[in-house]
Amino acid sequence: MIDAARQASCRSIPYEILPRRQGDIAECYADVSLAERELGWRAERGLEAMVRDAWRWQEDNPEGFS
Repeated sequence: MIDAARQASCRSIPYEILPRRQGDIAECYADVSLAERELGWRAERGLEAMVRDAWRWQEDNPEGFS
């Protein structure tokens, strides 16, 4: 995610990896096969394209949905 955001924004993104906080989950996964079976929906873009699109929207709408 960080690399995709760096590429999309052309900016350095400082970060540090810290231990989990109390209540944080260890791992999180998503399985979109149910959406494909039930709705006929499949993602057509990869992570890099999705982050690029989100960054473009944010640049075009710095105040959000105002």
